[in-house]
Amino acid sequence: MFRLLQSILVFLVVCSLFSCKKKEAQKPVDPNAPTYFSIKDFTKDQWKTYHGQPVMLQQVITLNGKSDTMLVSGLTMKWSNIFETFFETDISDPKFLEQYDFSMFEESATQTRTFSYVAKDPALFTQKLQIAADGFTNKIRNIYIETQKQTFWNTQTKKLLYSPMHVLQIQEHNDPLIGGQKELVIEYKFM
Repeated sequence: MFRLLQSILVFLVVCSLFSCKKKEAQKPVDPNAPTYFSIKDFTKDQWKTYHGQPVMLQQVITLNGKSDTMLVSGLTMKWSNIFETFFETDISDPKFLEQYDFSMFEESATQTRTFSYVAKDPALFTQKLQIAADGFTNKIRNIYIETQKQTFWNTQTKKLLYSPMHVLQIQEHNDPLIGGQKELVIEYKFM
């Protein structure tokens, strides 16, 4: 009985020590503060624009150099995994302000304006975001994203490319501490 009471007392003391942690002060977020480009908003806009259109896509999945190709319907394919992959790269949250170097340049030959965000910290998940837009209409021609996630056991890099109604590509490279490297490329070509 004494051991049980002693165990309960120790448990309560430990719990009270952990519950006394100071909460981090959260900075108030100014709703009018500038933010970076929102992948989530762009994806939602693309969904609203093209959802319901009878689009066929050629899906090419390549794993470690071996490919498999098939036709899929844009109406019935599972978009949630693709959306999730792109949503993870979103840098529009105000917490990302000042964590990326921003630049813009124009290419007169292609009449393209490119907006580039490059991470200042190599630990950030989204390392690079490039948006190429039409120089006259500002309509987005393509989005290119590079990510990196590094743990003790694995380094995973992704390269994402989306050109509206032309191509959507996800390249994933895994370099584990133990075992062989894995290269996966999933490409959808709009027909």
